[in-house]
Amino acid sequence: MEYKIDMKDEKLNSIIEFGLGNIAQFISYAPGNEREPRFIHINEYNDKEYLSERELIIKLINSAPSKAINIRSYSLETMKGNKLIYNKNINDINEILTIIENNRKNNKYSIINENIDVNDGGVSGVALGEIIEFSPGDTPKCVDKDGVCLLPRYIGIDILEKIYGFRPEINFEPDYRVEFSIHPKRQGLRKEHTIIWEYEKYENINYEPMISWPNNFSKFIGDKAFGLLVADSLGLRVPKTTVISRNVSPFVFGKKTGLFEKWIRTCPVSKTPGKYYTGDSWIDPFELMNVEESKSNKKINIASILSQNAVEAKFSGASIIEEDIDNDIIEGVTGKGDAFMIGEEDYNNLPKEVIEEIKRTHNKIRSYYKYLGKVSIEWVYDGKYVWIVQLNQLKSSGRKNVIVKGNPEKYIKFDVKNGLDALRKIIWDIKGKNIGIELIGNIGITSHFGDLLRLANIPSKLKRNNK
Repeated sequence: MEYKIDMKDEKLNSIIEFGLGNIAQFISYAPGNEREPRFIHINEYNDKEYLSERELIIKLINSAPSKAINIRSYSLETMKGNKLIYNKNINDINEILTIIENNRKNNKYSIINENIDVNDGGVSGVALGEIIEFSPGDTPKCVDKDGVCLLPRYIGIDILEKIYGFRPEINFEPDYRVEFSIHPKRQGLRKEHTIIWEYEKYENINYEPMISWPNNFSKFIGDKAFGLLVADSLGLRVPKTTVISRNVSPFVFGKKTGLFEKWIRTCPVSKTPGKYYTGDSWIDPFELMNVEESKSNKKINIASILSQNAVEAKFSGASIIEEDIDNDIIEGVTGKGDAFMIGEEDYNNLPKEVIEEIKRTHNKIRSYYKYLGKVSIEWVYDGKYVWIVQLNQLKSSGRKNVIVKGNPEKYIKFDVKNGLDALRKIIWDIKGKNIGIELIGNIGITSHFGDLLRLANIPSKLKRNNK
């Protein structure tokens, strides 16, 4: 169905009239001498009771959980780009009335809507065609700023449903651009979790959605949790995971592994290879958070704690998945892979049947290359299934012994026995100096040493001692 309505307040009214979704409570006024409201949508409003303009706005303020309103203005000549007056309360009633009167004199319409808190743990954004974009702590105008989370629409809807427990109600065809917000607590005229702010029809929508993180939302829930949610939404096998977050209530995703043991994993705001704790048995998460936060001078380092079903680790390791299958890298060890990832255990030759299973997983991931680009995974094989325990995008990917391509003036050697913290210091010292690093040791290109170099985009290669 097509909705040929141009006026902003008429569009909001049509959302209710056509049953398209939920809106914020609002009143609207026309320019000129007309004093009667164009539309009134206030919970428990009695249209048989006459209220003055002042009384009506006070009723709207009192009906809003935030006890505050915003004022949007527009004219027939300028529908977009007008100033938003934000977060006015009952003490500002005279200012609100003056703004509406000035809009009348300047031939502008006024929409006075309840202010809904953008810092309530929800997100705001835009859905258009096959994409959806959103950020926490912002209005739908977040799409005009850096750091917005962009996802294929079906993946974005699936991830938001997993996190918040309800499916966002964006009941428009893909050729509509829809501004929305979703909220953990019910809001708006219909007291639901999704608010529609505006819609507009577009022709010939054809965008290729490319997932990229870190972004504002991945930092909000934690880098590791975001990568695993993407993997889970793509149908990859991710261990059942409970995320205990700073910003949203606990949520669960993934598949049961058949074990009742739990891993505990810290989930930093942004990927920080090998720095924060992962353990194979439960410990006090509150004490763990205090300890981990002391490892950096940032106010917030850890976005969440993950409780994850353990996997029977017959083999473990990491891989890099390229667009060309011939450039893939598979590395691993027998048993658990923790020591391998931090350079304390040499990789070894994996059995053929294990490699074949991992290749099958690679091919499934590769089928989403247009969304993901080049990625690395950390995996665990239980003798039957390959489980994804981390999914990361790569700035650069390795080929043979190359970690990050480049032509530096010189390479300095670094023995991996010196550890990750020592490598971090060297990276900091040489950043921007056109110096490369040659790692010395029997580690994998997929180890956390390689991750650090890829994140810093330092030209680098690996020289193994005896392999």
